Amino acid sequence: MTAYTTPALRRAGCRAAALAAVAALTAACNNFDFKDPNQPTLNSITGSPTAAVLAPLAVGLFQYSRQDIQDVIWRVGSMGREGINLAGNNQPDYGEPYYGPLNPSQFGGAIWAREYTEIRNANIYIDAVPRASDLSAADKASSIGMAQTLKALAFLYVVETRAQLGAPVDVDRPVTAAPAPFVGEDSVYATIIHTLDSAATNLAAGGGSFPFTVPPGYTGNGFGSPATFLQFTEALKAKAEVLRATDNTACAGSVATCYNAALTALGLSFISSDPTTFAVGPYYDFGVQSGDSPNNLSDPLNGPTFFSLTENLLDAQRKSDNTLDARALSKIDSIPVGQAPQILGGIPIQGIYKFAVYLSPGGVSNPSAPIPIIRNEELLLLRAEAELGLGELGAAVNDINIVRENAGGLPAFSSGSAAAILTELLYERRYSLLWEQGTRWIDARRYNLLATIPAEPIAPTPWTQQGNVPTVMPIPQDECLARHLASPCDPLGT
Repeated sequence: MTAYTTPALRRAGCRAAALAAVAALTAACNNFDFKDPNQPTLNSITGSPTAAVLAPLAVGLFQYSRQDIQDVIWRVGSMGREGINLAGNNQPDYGEPYYGPLNPSQFGGAIWAREYTEIRNANIYIDAVPRASDLSAADKASSIGMAQTLKALAFLYVVETRAQLGAPVDVDRPVTAAPAPFVGEDSVYATIIHTLDSAATNLAAGGGSFPFTVPPGYTGNGFGSPATFLQFTEALKAKAEVLRATDNTACAGSVATCYNAALTALGLSFISSDPTTFAVGPYYDFGVQSGDSPNNLSDPLNGPTFFSLTENLLDAQRKSDNTLDARALSKIDSIPVGQAPQILGGIPIQGIYKFAVYLSPGGVSNPSAPIPIIRNEELLLLRAEAELGLGELGAAVNDINIVRENAGGLPAFSSGSAAAILTELLYERRYSLLWEQGTRWIDARRYNLLATIPAEPIAPTPWTQQGNVPTVMPIPQDECLARHLASPCDPLGT
């Protein structure tokens, strides 16, 4: 069995992995939950694991997969000028995304180590499952398919933030092996898609149920069986195909192939044109119980941390009655009347508006608020993007309007040039996915539109330091140093 990920992970966060590839499962640098975490045996995983041993490891994969989503939302959202962290307890949290440069060992080094920990854990689990004599063939297939899906999702977060810098993908290696080489952005997407294809094959052979407990964010939303989880896998594949079509090497020269593959995957996913199903999808769960993790993005209206930028309201289109896009109104609220704006000396943006996305009614914090992984509303816009990419303008406009009219309450968009449709599509994605996954920055980078994001957003006081919209998150410092490269580094020399 091998369990290697990247040298930075081995060096910075999981030195225990160097002692034994699987013994590291019980180290603090992962989230596997053994029933007896103080007395795990190596043979219980590497020898002949049982269903009872593997079940908590599966739960651990689900638990750990959620660890970085909050960072994705607020860090990438900051770079895309969706919001800002004004807590003031760490200057890089607002300094780096707004002024730059991104520091590979601070703000800019995030969304990497945890993803590779999840990938390593998935590889260990996938290697162990076939040796469980008390699991049926169907149980083994569904277990591996689940782990492959979560592994691909972790790679997706890495490539969305590093883009042309690439990433290591051949990481299922012994800890004593040479570092896995970096591959280009398109190759990372190819790995994701291949992994999801394999996951789909396994899930299709997975029988009627999983041999482990599936979190309520999946089961409560209709994704608790291998057959329905497969729809989630196909949704991720569709997203990866669409994103790949706009990477630097454009689908290895065949953009139409990627867009058509996306449409095929969407047809096998949970996509629906019914507006009442916009929120349908798998969600990450959070909570305050012992051993659980809270949703810290649920910062109340009187909280000091996460704030929406004024532009989210100013840029919102208006409905026929001249009120704002319903998405802007539902996702953004003002701080309480009489409360002073949150102000930090290092940046002229003041905290006046809050995100209500993860709050309970009345603007109250809800640390158990779930966070969507991918929703039907996004799938419709992914289909519109694929249709647009294939020149099917009428179909793209139709899907845009399903979202535009029903989620935003806006009048229908009239078909125009491909460029005009793209502008509208990116608007819809911005507001439908606001403060969910850093969509505005990712989309702007994909379409070479980073210049359309204001480097210096509206502020009541002048900007005394020039603003900067980052083009990509850097490779973490520990990753560079472990490869004997000066930080910041670009292993591919892009």
